[in-house]
Amino acid sequence: MIDFRDAVSPRSRHRACHSGSSNSKAVAVKQKVNSRRATWLLVGAGAAMVAGRLVERGMESGWRAWKHEDPPENLWRSRENWPQALAWTALSAAAVATAELVARRSAHLGLRQITGKRIPAGV
Repeated sequence: MIDFRDAVSPRSRHRACHSGSSNSKAVAVKQKVNSRRATWLLVGAGAAMVAGRLVERGMESGWRAWKHEDPPENLWRSRENWPQALAWTALSAAAVATAELVARRSAHLGLRQITGKRIPAGV
């Protein structure tokens, strides 16, 4: 029978993975990385969602103040002005995407300043 416990996988890079002892240290490191990753994903996604919704509401309010009408909706069901609807779509999409990007980046910088660590790789 072949004993695979002493074989070292070329993909494992952590020294705890290479030791012949128990694998509990490697598992603890992996859980810590997963916890940090989950925290980052929640903070970044939450900040992006809040920022996106705030900008969307601000854009709608600005449109109503400027045009004295609601922003174009359900274009396929009504006789809306197509160039106006396309302009609204492009501007609102660009504004929301920019706000989400800035919020995610700000969350990254804030989390880095609080914890002193960078975000986990691959996020």
